[in-house]
Amino acid sequence: MPMPTDHVARISLSEEAYVRIEAAIMDGTLEPGERLRDSDLVEWLGISRTPIRHALDRLAEQGLIEMERNRYTRVAAFDISGVLESVHVAGDLWAGAALRGIPKWDADDDELIGDIQAELVEAATADETVRFITVFGHLAVAFARIEGNAVRIRTLGNVLPQVRRLGRKLHGRLDPQVVAQFTRELSAATAQRDGRAAVTLIDDYVTRISEVLATM
Repeated sequence: MPMPTDHVARISLSEEAYVRIEAAIMDGTLEPGERLRDSDLVEWLGISRTPIRHALDRLAEQGLIEMERNRYTRVAAFDISGVLESVHVAGDLWAGAALRGIPKWDADDDELIGDIQAELVEAATADETVRFITVFGHLAVAFARIEGNAVRIRTLGNVLPQVRRLGRKLHGRLDPQVVAQFTRELSAATAQRDGRAAVTLIDDYVTRISEVLATM
């Protein structure tokens, strides 16, 4: 059955509102603790209140904003313990996709992952930390997409926004040589279709990231 056009438009506007508000949180335009008033968001985004409220509900579910009905809506504080938990969950989801998906990979999958890994190393080398953490998420999602697990993809979609909050806080903390070694070894494991070896590499790398974050 064709979907009503007005419903499609509302979904599209809600997605636009979500993307723009999330980007403003990630780049610091909207600071932790800042109040988000409907009237201000309507004026800023040029979008009506209903799609904005849908976007805010989604951001609240992901832990990026805090909402108390009829009291306040505000950007959530940066909570390193919560972010660490999100990193661990993202790593577990990524490792699961590697274990179950890699044995079924083909040459196109190798090429796709190779390109993403090259961008990850490039971002680390340039200390482009926002780009690095974004590509890190793309890499995990790419593994899940190749596996074909829709539940894993959706779950990553809810977890990764918290992980992306690390972007501006990782300057000077990335070791490009470690990133390059990780991607080389991961490429070798995937080329051999060794999902278990890939899981070990992913777990070890996520543990290394967690140790860096624990010093913040």
